[in-house]
Amino acid sequence: MALKMIIAEDEQSFREGLINLIDWKLYDIELTGVAENGRQALDLIKRDSPDLLLTDIRMPFLNGLELIRSAKAGGAQFHTILITGYDEFEYAKEAISLGVSDYLLKPCMPHDIVRVIMDVKQKLDHSDVAVPLNRELNRTWNRNIHLLKNQILTQWVRQPLMPLENRSLVIREVNLAVQPGPIEIGIVRMDMNDRSEPYPSTRDLELIRYAMQNIVNETLNDFYSGNIEVFRHDEDLLWLGNTSIGKSELSTVEIMKTVQHNLISYLKLSFSIALSSPHPSVNDAQLAYEEAVEAMEGRFYQGKGGIFLHEELNQQQSPSSSILDDPFLQRWEKELFTYLQNGQYEQAVDAIETGLRYFKERPGYTRSEVILLITSLILTLRKFAEEQYSVSIEWMDENIDWIEKMPEMESLDECSSILQKIVQCVVLAAPSRKTLHRTVHATLELIKSKYNSNLTLEQAAKETFVSNSYLSSLFKQELGVNFLDYLHQYRIEQAKELLRKNYKIYAVAKLVGYQEERHFSSTFKKWTGLAPRQYQKGYEAIIRDDITTLMEVEQDEHS
Repeated sequence: MALKMIIAEDEQSFREGLINLIDWKLYDIELTGVAENGRQALDLIKRDSPDLLLTDIRMPFLNGLELIRSAKAGGAQFHTILITGYDEFEYAKEAISLGVSDYLLKPCMPHDIVRVIMDVKQKLDHSDVAVPLNRELNRTWNRNIHLLKNQILTQWVRQPLMPLENRSLVIREVNLAVQPGPIEIGIVRMDMNDRSEPYPSTRDLELIRYAMQNIVNETLNDFYSGNIEVFRHDEDLLWLGNTSIGKSELSTVEIMKTVQHNLISYLKLSFSIALSSPHPSVNDAQLAYEEAVEAMEGRFYQGKGGIFLHEELNQQQSPSSSILDDPFLQRWEKELFTYLQNGQYEQAVDAIETGLRYFKERPGYTRSEVILLITSLILTLRKFAEEQYSVSIEWMDENIDWIEKMPEMESLDECSSILQKIVQCVVLAAPSRKTLHRTVHATLELIKSKYNSNLTLEQAAKETFVSNSYLSSLFKQELGVNFLDYLHQYRIEQAKELLRKNYKIYAVAKLVGYQEERHFSSTFKKWTGLAPRQYQKGYEAIIRDDITTLMEVEQDEHS
């Protein structure tokens, strides 16, 4: 027998989603009415006598709790699922007395709604004797309390203390493990781009994040004497712990290394960790979180898999001026263009390395400032090539627009790769370039024949009968790129062909000269902006689109 249900929701988009995104008939549920305010819902309940009411709390005329109270005072008998949020937490106590069967925390997805409703429906279908509503809600509360805690902590790191907000009271009401006193916030970030195979499904990713949460909590629990909450925030895992409760024989760096070691040992992945400075109370959670985010920017300079402390960041000397006004960088850019204009390509390549080394030695500039400068430099290189050589450089690599990719760069090395490729394009576009030197030509032939072996600069120099330094210098002068970088690029181009043929990632790595799949994947990401699997899936999507277009054209021709 179908279950009769009424929906009461004042937010139009959410209400329409409830109606259109879920096939209620499929779940043997008859949607007898939809109301946009409490008064309409009360009229529908009196008219249709529903088995189930799905209602928001905040609505015009009558809120959700007033609606339930008024309907039941009139003799109506039904079960209720309440849609609520953290800022409506106080209403939960009254909901218990009104016999609410379950509740949903906003934002919620269609599958969450279906799951909760089907739980209630199953109880109605298989139970002749109603379970006491208070006991049922308490059971639901215990099942979903971690979701509420996550929502509370997420709000604390997103915004400062609001007027009349009492976080000490909230800590007691939901039984948070932290205390109101001094706190610090840590971030654990999964270095997913270093992984050769992305997780095959959202479910697997969720399982790994669940394991991360348990590992971090178990590792840090003693360090914070149990006064710690570990929770999800966007794609990161965060923890909030009390700094003054309990002492540990391990230093902060040592305990962070222990966390990182345990994560790597159990999950076989790379992780970066950042930690804020201590702050006086939970009321400072947003400031502590911003410090942890700022500390995580050290990952941009030092690379992934590091441990970054905000207290160490404070010891670094901040630049006295804007990155665009830095005298060294201004000279650096002028020298780079002078070398390119004079055909001194070896010096141009060396200049790029000098500039990037300057950034690493002075990590005071933010990631966004460095990316802004390098993007500006790339656009200037584009204009330079068009004015000097009357040619347009190809800025697209397969389906990747490098200019659009710049804001997504996670490390200085990735920015360096793009800049090197652009300069290389400028060098190749120069019409004054002479025929390649025979030694460089011989080296290129050697790369073509032995790229899938453990080829080195030393081996190439030996087989072309020149010194290592001479070949390195000559290679940069002729091609505008280092020997090793060219070798990587050549291997990646061969790898693309194999990936388009749906070879396994580990097989492609071996076939193009990489002994470790992980090394291949990080190199592929460095030179293409995509992980191997992402590239493969992107190519498959393009092929599907081409086939679909071709079929549509053929159908049009036949019609």
